[in-house]
Amino acid sequence: MKKKLIVAGTVWMLALAAAEPIALDPFSQWKMPQGWSATPEQLECRFTGWSAVTMNLKIPKAGICRLEFRYRTPGGSGAPLKVRIDKETVAAYPATEEWSSAVCYFRADGPCPLTLIAEGKSPYTLQIGAPRLELLAEADCRKFRLDAGKGVAGFRTMKGEAHRIVPTDDHIEEGMAFLSRGKEARELRSVELPVQPGRKYRLSFWVKGTPGRFRVGVDGGWLPDTRYWSVQQTKPVSSEWKKETLEFTLPAVDAYPVLKRGLLGCRFSIPAGQEELWLKDIDLEELP
Repeated sequence: MKKKLIVAGTVWMLALAAAEPIALDPFSQWKMPQGWSATPEQLECRFTGWSAVTMNLKIPKAGICRLEFRYRTPGGSGAPLKVRIDKETVAAYPATEEWSSAVCYFRADGPCPLTLIAEGKSPYTLQIGAPRLELLAEADCRKFRLDAGKGVAGFRTMKGEAHRIVPTDDHIEEGMAFLSRGKEARELRSVELPVQPGRKYRLSFWVKGTPGRFRVGVDGGWLPDTRYWSVQQTKPVSSEWKKETLEFTLPAVDAYPVLKRGLLGCRFSIPAGQEELWLKDIDLEELP
């Protein structure tokens, strides 16, 4: 009999209980140009060229914030939706015909503008709903999961074919997985997740696919004229599900000033010829 994660899901919900909700203005009060429309439940953009909507986030104090919302992009391709906080683009989400739950994390010192940007090369429809903003406590930042059950938005494809989500009836826990297919080299990059310099972490995930090897890594992002930090390992892939891990310690900020951002991205680099790669239950957790 296959396991069900009812208890684990309950524990995870309790762990999130410390987050402090922050009220958002209703869509009707957002600053939006021609081409956008709003109802109490949904924003919609009939995309014909670069366009964006903006509102001011009323963040009461400095800290790590989590913004979540649902979106879909019928007819879209590439990464048609980006999120900007103040002047920094903090996330880019892949096109999806089905509703996907998007999340992004960022550090804020107080109130700041939020901009949702529609981009693309051909017309499509962008729909956004159910936004939620929270100020996180430290307890909320000890474990994160990239969950394929919430849609494609945990990753964007840096090059190569777009990924999708698929059921995993052959996995002991069933559920959904991210699936990347293609003949050329490609890379999946996650949304950035909050971390603290000097602490130890473990990235774990289930993987299967075309037999071979691929590279998994983490990095602290980029700042101009700043030393880049990353850790990578080569991992095997077989036609059967296998759990893999990558443990690492973030260096101090004085060694790598880029880590003052307090954010980390996960990267999965798939070589040419590895036509299929499945990823499931990707967890980043702080270790004692």
